[in-house]
Amino acid sequence: MAATKVRPETCFGAFTPAELAPVLGRADEVTVDSPYDMRLNAQRRGVTCNIYVDGQSGLLATATWQPTGRGFRRYLDNVPTEPVPGLENSQMWATGAAAGFTCTTADGSFEVELKLSATVDGKPDATRRTLVELMGKYVDRAKQQNQCGA
Repeated sequence: MAATKVRPETCFGAFTPAELAPVLGRADEVTVDSPYDMRLNAQRRGVTCNIYVDGQSGLLATATWQPTGRGFRRYLDNVPTEPVPGLENSQMWATGAAAGFTCTTADGSFEVELKLSATVDGKPDATRRTLVELMGKYVDRAKQQNQCGA
């Protein structure tokens, strides 16, 4: 299994190998390109994690800082989307999901936009379930690392 080839917590410490297993499948080679954390601010406006499976992107995760009041964009105007269950300002499509939230810290407020792109090979229902689970954990980890609610 390709997931056994990644660190115990990967992509900013957000995901475990077991959680990533459905999207990584069985591969000979797995490479993770990711910073250690996803702490964002006006100077560090975005971070990206890309997990390559046999040379192809298996999972792409991005986190973007933006000033409050800017709002959250709609991805893929020409593709049907639906909200991610349990997450505000979210949308999900066949190969990805996005969510946004306002983060209030001791230093002020800003907005965070998260995006995931991945598929479970040839299994749309499994892809949907996996994206819902990963996005929920991704939002929680982003709030924790950015000290939202402080």
